[in-house]
Amino acid sequence: MRQSLIDLPLFDVAQITSLRNALGEEDLRDMLLQFPDAAAEAFNNIATASRSKDLEEVRHLAHALKGLAASFGAGRLAAIACEFELEAASIAAVMQRMPALTDAIDATLAALPDIAGAPSGAKL
Repeated sequence: MRQSLIDLPLFDVAQITSLRNALGEEDLRDMLLQFPDAAAEAFNNIATASRSKDLEEVRHLAHALKGLAASFGAGRLAAIACEFELEAASIAAVMQRMPALTDAIDATLAALPDIAGAPSGAKL
């Protein structure tokens, strides 16, 4: 995992602003409510494919996660998923990168209330 990916901002401010302008606050919040379950499902599917040693499926699932994350403005997560998709040469390389993916998902989910404009500590 390249250190530069871990240091990327969690969210693409321009994408979030664009979503907020296009959707409005309430619809943006409703959209962001869907992200935790979708991210958890994507991670679990990647982990399952990794345990099955199916590198092509890992790449396919990482591509889907990259698109999901980018749609939600989760820039760091999208970049890490892109690395899984394009640069993981083996299941061993995927397994080595899994902690960074986990950390990116956890940090992104923890920051969602701030992005959605929810009061601090509020659940989305």
